[in-house]
Amino acid sequence: MSTATLAISGMTCAACSASITEALEAIDQVQRVSVSLITNEAKVDFTPPVTPQQLIQAVEECGFDATVVSATSAALATNVTTTISISGMTCAACSSSVTEALEAVPGVSSVSVSLLTNEGKVVHSSETPVSAILSAVEDCGFDAVLVKSSAPESVLESRFQIKGMTCGSCSASITQRLESLEGVKSVGVSLLTEDALVEHLQSLSPSEIQQAIEDCGFDATLLSSDPKIQSSRENTVEEIIFQIYGIGESTDLSVLQYNIEAVLNGFPGISAFSLDFKSVTEDAPETPNVSPEQLIDELKITLATNITGVRGVVDALNAIDSNIQFVILNSVDQYLSSQLKLLTKAKDIEFWRSTFFGTLLFGVPLCILGFSEKMPFWKTHLIFHGLYLVSVLELALSTHILFNLGAVFFKRFAFFLRNKGRNANMDVLVCVSTLISYLFSIYSMGLSVWTGQTDGPPKVLFETEAMLLAFVSFGKWIENKAKGATSTALSRLVSLTPTTCQIITDVQAFQEMVVAQKNEGKDEVMKELPTRTISIDLMETGDIAIVAPGGKVPADGLVVFGETEIDESIITGESEPVFKKVGSSVIGGSINGPWVIYIRVTAAGKNSQLHQIIDVVKESQVKKAPVQRFADYIAARFVIGVLLLALITFSFWALCSAFFADKLPKIFQKEQNGNFFMCIKLSISVVVVACPCALGLAAPTAVMVGTGVGATHGALIKGGDILEKASKINVILFDKTGTLTSGEMSVSRFRQICKSNNLKTTQWWHLIGALEVHSEHPVGRAITREAKSNLGLHFEDDTFQALVKNFKVNTGMGVQAQITLDNVTYDVAIGNSRMVVRDYPGARLVLADMLDTDLKDSVSSVSHVVIDGEYCGYLELMDSIKPNARKVLDYLRYAQGYQVGIVTGDNKEAAHMVGQQLGVPKGNIFSEVTPINKGEVISNLREKFGGSSNISIAFVGDGINDAPALVQADIGMAISTGTDIAIDSAEVVLMSQSSEQANDLAGVITALQVSSATFRKIKWNFVCATVYNMAMLPFAMGCFLPLNLMLPPGAAAAAMACSSISVVVNSSLLKNWKPPKLDKYSIPEDEIGISDFSLKESSRAEFDQIKRGRGLRLKRSIWAVFARKARQSKNHAQYEMLPNEA
Repeated sequence: MSTATLAISGMTCAACSASITEALEAIDQVQRVSVSLITNEAKVDFTPPVTPQQLIQAVEECGFDATVVSATSAALATNVTTTISISGMTCAACSSSVTEALEAVPGVSSVSVSLLTNEGKVVHSSETPVSAILSAVEDCGFDAVLVKSSAPESVLESRFQIKGMTCGSCSASITQRLESLEGVKSVGVSLLTEDALVEHLQSLSPSEIQQAIEDCGFDATLLSSDPKIQSSRENTVEEIIFQIYGIGESTDLSVLQYNIEAVLNGFPGISAFSLDFKSVTEDAPETPNVSPEQLIDELKITLATNITGVRGVVDALNAIDSNIQFVILNSVDQYLSSQLKLLTKAKDIEFWRSTFFGTLLFGVPLCILGFSEKMPFWKTHLIFHGLYLVSVLELALSTHILFNLGAVFFKRFAFFLRNKGRNANMDVLVCVSTLISYLFSIYSMGLSVWTGQTDGPPKVLFETEAMLLAFVSFGKWIENKAKGATSTALSRLVSLTPTTCQIITDVQAFQEMVVAQKNEGKDEVMKELPTRTISIDLMETGDIAIVAPGGKVPADGLVVFGETEIDESIITGESEPVFKKVGSSVIGGSINGPWVIYIRVTAAGKNSQLHQIIDVVKESQVKKAPVQRFADYIAARFVIGVLLLALITFSFWALCSAFFADKLPKIFQKEQNGNFFMCIKLSISVVVVACPCALGLAAPTAVMVGTGVGATHGALIKGGDILEKASKINVILFDKTGTLTSGEMSVSRFRQICKSNNLKTTQWWHLIGALEVHSEHPVGRAITREAKSNLGLHFEDDTFQALVKNFKVNTGMGVQAQITLDNVTYDVAIGNSRMVVRDYPGARLVLADMLDTDLKDSVSSVSHVVIDGEYCGYLELMDSIKPNARKVLDYLRYAQGYQVGIVTGDNKEAAHMVGQQLGVPKGNIFSEVTPINKGEVISNLREKFGGSSNISIAFVGDGINDAPALVQADIGMAISTGTDIAIDSAEVVLMSQSSEQANDLAGVITALQVSSATFRKIKWNFVCATVYNMAMLPFAMGCFLPLNLMLPPGAAAAAMACSSISVVVNSSLLKNWKPPKLDKYSIPEDEIGISDFSLKESSRAEFDQIKRGRGLRLKRSIWAVFARKARQSKNHAQYEMLPNEA
């Protein structure tokens, strides 16, 4: 029997837990299910072959997110197939007895024994040892030998840091190489973040992948390699790597190992560990402060952080020996620090800067020598016949420039030759062009010596190579500075992560002090309590952290003491500081205002909202748009094409010089060094001017800026492919509850009717509140708040003056209990009309009267109150519209031309009322739709209006019960509170900001506009890069020589550098995007036309007309009216809809 505990998010009432229980119990081999609405967990007992992943899938099919919190080892075991050779079987009875014996072994799921081949194949749990299978066969009187035993291969996700990539050809060559490896499922290489995410089978080791990358000519470092997690929630199991400092010659390693193992075995959350005393002398890192040379040793542990905290493990290890220190190697701080260096391109910028100035230092004298070599002075300075001093000086300077300062290009060229012409990039072109200049010059010098030339120095091109490298290194320097600027948003997010924090060590004393101050009504001044400053990696859920004025909030949490204002602008895009009080949530990385606050940590380190945002923005780089994949394909083949063009150019002009010398352009006659020299220069110009870098950078730079801008304004876009989809969206469907509405029910109206029991109003509220306080349903919570408000119970610890017994939930109808108030016991029930009609006949008549009179036109949710069988009143509850919902929908409809609809499970009347408040036509409202059927609404619309090629639909939901719709839509947008921003079913996550601002819906506009702007920028970059190459290549090949126009190699290098820089700078302009001010687009009710288009009723032809024709005229009329209004009033800018266009 196996047991798994699942954490389930999204349950709001007993009906939710009941549906999950039913779904889990429907799975074969599931023995028992227990779902807790209070703890949001499910405990499931089951037997193989059921796996925890099947349980998660069943829960997620109900519309909830689930993850495995804990499981017995049997639950986590995988099936293993073992083949054994059996000798001694002579008949069917023998094979039958072996089969029966093997089937009796615990954990064996299937057995197949062949009498002909004398083999047995056994499928069993990985917990069942192979020795038990062999023993079972031998107990039957036969000999058994293991042939093989293997489990189905698991899939790993490995991330590598790659150094040396300079353009799209580099990333394309790595992608091509990795995809050719057997066992690789998918590859994503990011040029800007300089990393690769590879999904591969376990049989292919990360070291083999690393070697393949290095075979392409790049340095690769393995950052992580973990099993691929299918659940949408965070995995709580982490591998932590420690480096051990302080081990010396006097250290007894056996004693140390014994102590380490004793400590680790004492923690239940540690499932595995490995200790490696390498005894290798290496340089130590800057921290901790230790001697620069010592033994570097390593300890790896596999830790379930939800069971055992990291801090306790570190403290216990460091307590073993005061001279030995354990430091986390893969800490969040070190990881983000390295990422920040990569994103800012600091190392690359410094390298190319020094290369550029080094080239100038030696190149300027080289150019002076080259331009002055024809002076009479140099003709008289010979070393011997044919060898001139000026040529030797030029050779020495150019050799240093080419093979020292330009060594990076030759390293790449060497790999290009080693791979037989594959994996070429811009570095190859630079190397080829400079090498041609250098070898031609060496040839000229050698020929001069061979012939004993005495009429002057030979013709050389040493200065050309210097100019080429100077322009290229300058371009690389500026390009990397621009690249660093494109990742400004992500760099700022990374830099927000604090490195240390101060926590309260005596949490119980802190809690007692807070309670005492609240009860005594004292001023909120915190007394001195013991504190400790720790690394951010050691922070754990439940810690009480102190946030000083102006300091960074160290982790996600809740304010438990104090009040302040916090700047969350870099994370949520909210420009104004947000007021925080006790109970308010705070985001790690945000900046505290003028007062000290104390927070209880809810998520820290890799689980924090900030870290998840960083991961989402980073991973958007490796999810490429189709247009980007096409560009990478072209860039990978671009270099070979350019080299062929250069060869063609040289051959063409060389043949013309040989056979048609009298018809050559006049520019050939101006070349003092002869026609052959001119042909060489033209071919060099072709090689240099071509720029695959511009093509390779066109998409990733724009994606980096766009996703960064979106993240800072509350919209996390999960990949470049989403940007392309967003540009095609024309219909947006919204979930209602929790998306367009706040999701918090409130009592809008109530009426007390008590004829026989003469209850006072206060008694009525005490009975209602005492009953509903036990309910977890949103309706129950709303009624409890209203009861407390009417009774003046403003503090959290205030209680109702009643005793509740026999509390019962009638799923889908209401609650009931026996309540004692003022020594009198009442039977109280609160629920919908179905419950009253079914269970309380005496209340039916008054209920019917209320439904025909007071509640006749009500479209709200109504809870009826029955006390001692008598109808005693009702409460109307409404879910309030989010403050900015109308503005967002108006802007999407009238300023952007989208068709907007609502999909909800509410009844028709309630849905239409919300639609009327939001200005959504009735024909665009889909009511009484279950969560599972929301996806069908999208598929039906897609089929109705011509399929996915003609209509693109976005769905916006709260991510709880909307998974089917989010998956079915072309773009799924999920509103998240930050606890699980990596929602698998959504391509875009809209970060929920402070409840006071309620700006999460504005993220829809942000996501669509930023996506469209970014994709437009990508297309524009591609156009510029393509036009540049199409224009400059003919120019360099000499097509305009008859007009006396030529592109010298130096000018070609400058043009090439400018092309890359222009693409990166153009992408950086996306940082200027600002969200629209919705107040400018508010539309007075009398100016809104009534649209005759309906998603329900209109035909495909009408949709095509709206999409292609009326949509364009609509936008033009909007902005025309807006411009007219703006001219009429300087202070109030509005636009109106023309009746025939609305």
